[in-house]
Amino acid sequence: MKQRGIRSFFGLLITTVAVVLVWQGLRPELSQRFELDLYDLRLQYSQLHEVDPRIVIIDIDEKSLAAEGHWPWGRERVAQLVRQLADYYEVALIGFDITFSEPDRQFTAEQVLQQFDQMPEASINRQRLSVLLNGLTPDRELAEAIEGQPVVLGYLFDQSSKQLKIGALPAPVMLDTGEATLTSVPGASGYVGNLAQLQAATPWAGFFDNPQVDIDGIYRRVPLLQRYEQGYYPSLSLSVFMALMGELIVQPVFEHDATGQLSALTAVEVGAVRIPLNKQGSLFVPYRGPMGSFPYISATDVLSGKADKRQLEGTLVLVGTSAAGLLDLRATPLQNRYPGVEVHANLISAMLDERFLIQPDYTDALELLQLILTGALLSLMMPRLSALWASVLALGWTGLLTGLNLYAWQHLGWVMPLGFTLQLMIILYLLEQTSGYFFETRNRHRLASQFGQYIPQEVVERLNAEGAEVELNGESRVMTVFFSDVRGFTGLSEKLTPTQLTRLMNIYLTHITDIIYAHHGTVDKYIGDAVMAFWGAPLHDPDHALRALDAALAMEKEMPKINRDLAAAGLPAVAAGMGLNTGLMNVGNMGSRYRMAYTVMGDAVNLGSRLEGLTKYYGVPLIVSSDTAEQVECYSFMVLDRVQVKGRAEPVTLYQPLGRKAELDARTVALAERFNGAMRAFQQQNWGELSRRLVSLSRDGFNPCLIELYQERLRFYSQTPPPVNWDGVFVHTSK
Repeated sequence: MKQRGIRSFFGLLITTVAVVLVWQGLRPELSQRFELDLYDLRLQYSQLHEVDPRIVIIDIDEKSLAAEGHWPWGRERVAQLVRQLADYYEVALIGFDITFSEPDRQFTAEQVLQQFDQMPEASINRQRLSVLLNGLTPDRELAEAIEGQPVVLGYLFDQSSKQLKIGALPAPVMLDTGEATLTSVPGASGYVGNLAQLQAATPWAGFFDNPQVDIDGIYRRVPLLQRYEQGYYPSLSLSVFMALMGELIVQPVFEHDATGQLSALTAVEVGAVRIPLNKQGSLFVPYRGPMGSFPYISATDVLSGKADKRQLEGTLVLVGTSAAGLLDLRATPLQNRYPGVEVHANLISAMLDERFLIQPDYTDALELLQLILTGALLSLMMPRLSALWASVLALGWTGLLTGLNLYAWQHLGWVMPLGFTLQLMIILYLLEQTSGYFFETRNRHRLASQFGQYIPQEVVERLNAEGAEVELNGESRVMTVFFSDVRGFTGLSEKLTPTQLTRLMNIYLTHITDIIYAHHGTVDKYIGDAVMAFWGAPLHDPDHALRALDAALAMEKEMPKINRDLAAAGLPAVAAGMGLNTGLMNVGNMGSRYRMAYTVMGDAVNLGSRLEGLTKYYGVPLIVSSDTAEQVECYSFMVLDRVQVKGRAEPVTLYQPLGRKAELDARTVALAERFNGAMRAFQQQNWGELSRRLVSLSRDGFNPCLIELYQERLRFYSQTPPPVNWDGVFVHTSK
């Protein structure tokens, strides 16, 4: 009782420290990074894996730079791009993930006038020429292209002490009225905006810098507003959405404190759409998937008119760059090199779908409650349980919290903290188990539970009794090896997407593995679509051949159910070939100091693989060797052939299992006996008798593949008789 009290006391003390750290906002950096990693895992788990065709990225890529010249391009070329998109391709809106903060120095009226001043005849028409050239300046040409079009410009704010003021800002979308303290909205000390004449051509513009990048440099959230002087300015994604909705201002949504006073900004409304903000005043980026979740079209293809008009018409267009040299690649939870323009595209897509990841204003309270419940439950209960049941409690509670967290994420769009609670659970679990080892238990059941996750339970008990080294060291013994392979897998995989192929293999391999385990076999490895298993190790099993054959025939019967499950998942049916061989094999832990595997090797193993490969040739789902057939007396078999397989000099007789003798119907037995008679005629070179038997079997619906195979051999040997000393062995030159 005293030992339990000590363990509970230290557990509650650690819980109290964790609660105080969260209450005071003093989480260690390691804990913050762990929380961010969990966020990334959830985001990766919930990817949509769908391309959003509503938003198209006009990419200033390497191809465009090679065709149109290095960046920055002249304004007249950008103006041409705008006109192409608006007039020819008829896009709904154009957003620039680019800022035009300086005049185009490639062509100005002043430079041309200076050249004309050196020529006497030019001074006469100087005034007229000045008026003409002022109307042809590239910046003005771009401004005219933008004017009247739904174009959103980009700019950036400066958080440094330089207090830059370059170019012009758009009108703020929200003013500081003093109604509430918006401390969560980041503030800027300066800006790098667009030229005044460009900004005057459109009412919409948004910043594309991100002052809220996480401590590990990953883009997980983006502020929708930044404060400068007395105004609040939108991000590029928010400004694009506002332009689409025809709005010039946003409506703030505030929460109220206990006294009923406005206290903090929780959302902004654009038209009828409410966009929630987290406690940092930002929006989590709900990435749809890795780079390429939106259509990309090279900017040079738009300029030349080669882009598909159907792909662009009526879409939202973002002009940005994926070229590495232009430094607009970001680190995101999905990829380390992710185009910044696609970050904006993901946010716009989320606004269109109202698909947001949010942190409710009571998130901190829920985390504190989660910590207190976790600490109290584990600290008070685990000291009273055995190591096994303490583990069950910890895993069950972890599963419950994780399940609730994933449910909130998946169905409510809530980003609920979990990392610090999991770290507390790990610390408490280690504390309780370590102290429990010294105080109360030897953890034998815990070891068995952990080891039993990948070794059968009866093997665990033997290994506990005799020691793992005795069982896992290399040795030679007679065993049965099994190989199976999906027929036509290469062609099948070419017709399926990676996701579909993965789903198909998971369904198929799960069924096959369940049957192997149910018959006390050990899965050696998965080789793509192939399965290798064996019976007779690490535990000695005198019935290894019988168990292996039972398992193989169970798999054959299971194929219709497998195909029904595949059909329910919208996947094609599969067929498999299987091979069994019994013989002397080397078994044990084999590999290198980097990786070890408990596996089998030897000539008998290779023969098992060859038998599986011959099933397609003979048109049967399963072939066993004579060594296996001799070990299983309760089964009936039909001789298929006597062959010499590739890589083996000694011939082997191939058999097809028919089933247990006591369960066979008369017709199956009769057909098998008739084919065995045909095989005897073949071995005796009695071609007439062989022909009659084959014709008779064919009429009765016998295996057409076997009939055709032996008819072909009959035709060959009738014209080219075998040598005098022929022993009836057919030589296979391939697998």
